[in-house]
Amino acid sequence: MARVRIENGQLVIDMKGVRKFFAMKSEVSVPLTSVESVTTGLDWKELPKALDKVIGTNSNELYYGGTFREGGFWNSDGDKVFFDLRRKEEAIVITLKDEEFKRLIIGCETPEETVAIIQQALSSQ
Repeated sequence: MARVRIENGQLVIDMKGVRKFFAMKSEVSVPLTSVESVTTGLDWKELPKALDKVIGTNSNELYYGGTFREGGFWNSDGDKVFFDLRRKEEAIVITLKDEEFKRLIIGCETPEETVAIIQQALSSQ
C-alpha cells in the first residue's frame, strides 16, 4: 500500500516495499494546486476496457502498478493513469489537472482518513 503525505504544497505518494519495483516508481509528487478531486472507492468493473499498460505491472487484474493509458497504448490522446493497487485493497482516486497523469489510483490503509487529510490541505490553500 502507498503512503500519502502533504509536504511543502505537494501531494506526495510513496510506494512501499516491492511495489516500487512493480509500479516502476518509488514516488509520485504533484502540486496540491493540480488536485481537482479526491474520492474513495473504485469499482473494478468501471475500469476502461481499453486500459493498456505503458510501463509497470498488470497481474491478471489482481494488481495494477505503474503507468497505464486509457483508450489503448497507441492512443496518444488517451489519458495516462498511475496505479498502485491490489484488487482487494480499498482505493482512493485522485483526479488531476495539467499534470502527466489524469488520475492517481492507489491503495491505502485508511482511505477515508487519507481523503480527509488531502481535502483539508486543499481547503487550506
